[in-house]
Amino acid sequence: MLPLMFLLAAATAPAAPADGVYTYTVTVAGESTGKTAITLTHTAAGVQLTESAAGSFGGSDFSATSSLALDGTLAPASYSAIYNPPGRTVHAAIAFNGATANETADNGALKFNLGADTKHFVVLDGTLFSGFFILPAQLQAWSTPPVMALSPMFGHAGSIAVDAALRADRPKGVPARDLALSVSDPVQFTLWYDPSTLIVDELDVPLQSASYVRSGAR
Repeated sequence: MLPLMFLLAAATAPAAPADGVYTYTVTVAGESTGKTAITLTHTAAGVQLTESAAGSFGGSDFSATSSLALDGTLAPASYSAIYNPPGRTVHAAIAFNGATANETADNGALKFNLGADTKHFVVLDGTLFSGFFILPAQLQAWSTPPVMALSPMFGHAGSIAVDAALRADRPKGVPARDLALSVSDPVQFTLWYDPSTLIVDELDVPLQSASYVRSGAR
């Protein structure tokens, strides 16, 4: 009986990108400013994403690492990050417990609650990319509801929703099979992803003239 129960549970698990290392080049106004690499691993508990990012902008070097653990429904279970802006190191971590999320950081503690229109948290942490990378899989698993997005880097949370009316221009080189997932508020961005693999090929943030482009995607 147990093997059958295991197979039934596995069959209903939400889809996510395959295990592997996914690398992206970051550009601002067409100039390369850095790279980031995300390692995705399926675990007994769900999905684990670890990220290592480094870049240079305005003559200053930056780096950061993060670890995002997702449960079997792709909801975040825990998150931690270390940011290295010039001359200092900053730490942040979040523990998720149902409708609340508790952040501990070098400058203090914060508590976030799900809004009335949201049932899930997501992590979209500033310039780190792992939360954006997994977002199409999460929204597909949850039937594309509004979600509460947390940015531990800035100690901020806010509700976001897919804007079906926003028609972003397909960037040159984005595969024709890719679908667009666009958010217009509070900051407009579009993720271009393969619907069969749920792998993100590109993220565009027009306000910042910034893009993340997957290595080998074009």
